[in-house]
Amino acid sequence: MIAVALFGAGMVALSLGMVARPEASARAAVRFTRLRWMHPFEVVTRIGFGALFVLYADQTKFPLLIRVLGYALLAVGIALLFTPPRIHRRFGVWCIEKTARFLRPAGVMSLAFGIFLIYAAL
Repeated sequence: MIAVALFGAGMVALSLGMVARPEASARAAVRFTRLRWMHPFEVVTRIGFGALFVLYADQTKFPLLIRVLGYALLAVGIALLFTPPRIHRRFGVWCIEKTARFLRPAGVMSLAFGIFLIYAAL
């Protein structure tokens, strides 16, 4: 399924940045949290990809896993609908500050998972 592969490709691209330049990635993530459209973008992309994962899970190599991931994305997207943007932004910055030193190893794991999603979809 193309949506799952695109999601995986996006993960791969972001993960490569996290592995290569973790400090720059952390700064970019903080800048992203300060954009006005960050909150609606995250709501729409989570709900959109979540729905696509659920709808097309059977067309992947691992339908149960993709469906579960889709429902998780939907749940987070719906929860974000009820979260004020300022709290979402503050939480994002807090998370980045607390986990910045782990960005490189997290990027390696995220890279592997992105590759897995592409494999599962194609």
